[in-house]
Amino acid sequence: MKMHKEQKFFTFLLVFYWLGIFVATHIPIPFWTKKMGVSDKTMHFFAYLILTFLAWFSISFVQKVNWKKLQSWILFATILFYSFLDEFLQHFVKRSIDPIDVLANITGMATAMAIVTFLPGQHAVMILISVCPFFMPAIVKSQLITPNSLLESLGYIAGFAIVTTAWIKYLSCVHNLNFRQLKHMVLFFAGPSATILITKFYAGFTNKPFGATAIWAALCSIILTLLIWQLVYKKAAT
Repeated sequence: MKMHKEQKFFTFLLVFYWLGIFVATHIPIPFWTKKMGVSDKTMHFFAYLILTFLAWFSISFVQKVNWKKLQSWILFATILFYSFLDEFLQHFVKRSIDPIDVLANITGMATAMAIVTFLPGQHAVMILISVCPFFMPAIVKSQLITPNSLLESLGYIAGFAIVTTAWIKYLSCVHNLNFRQLKHMVLFFAGPSATILITKFYAGFTNKPFGATAIWAALCSIILTLLIWQLVYKKAAT
C-alpha cells in the first residue's frame, strides 16, 4: 500500500522519537530533569501520548481509529507490550521498576487512542503540536536553558513558528479558510495566540518561568510567521 507524504513524515518522526525515548529510559536520570518541576509520572504520560499519536499518524493520517480493524488492535498491543518491556529492561541499567510508571504509560497511550478514535489525524495533530510549547517553561526552570536568555527567546521563536505554520496549514487545508482574506486573519492569529495564553496559565499554575521576554518572543514569532506566509501565498498566486 502506497504511503501518503504525511505518513512518511510521521514514520520518520516515530523512528527517531521511539529511539530517543528508549535511550532516555535506559540511561541514568539526568540531574536537570529533577529540577523541571514535572513529576516522573507526568513525563511517562506525555511520552506515551506522543508515541501513540506518532504511531497512529504513521498508519493513517486521514482516518480515525476503527476498532473493527486488526491494525488498531495490533498498534494497541504493540505499545502496551513495549510499555511493560521498557520498564522491565530498566532493571538491567540500575533503574527501579515502578508499576505506577507502567500505569502512566498506559494512560498516555489510552488517552491518545481515545482522541484518534473520535478525531482524524488532521485534527488530532493540532493537539499534539499545541501542547509542545508547554515543555519550554519546564526546561527553563531546570536551568538547562537560562531564563531571559537569547537561547530561551530563540526556543520560543522556533516553537511558535512551528505552531503558527501548522495552524495556517490546518485552517487552510482542513477548513478551507482563505489565508489572504482579512476576515479570516483573526482566526489564523487567534490559534497560536491562545497557545501563549494557555502556556502562561500553565506556567503560573505550576510555578514555572514564562515572563515578558518569552511572551514577546512568542508573539513576535507568530506575527513574523504570518507575514512570511502571506508573502509566500501572494507569490504563489501571481
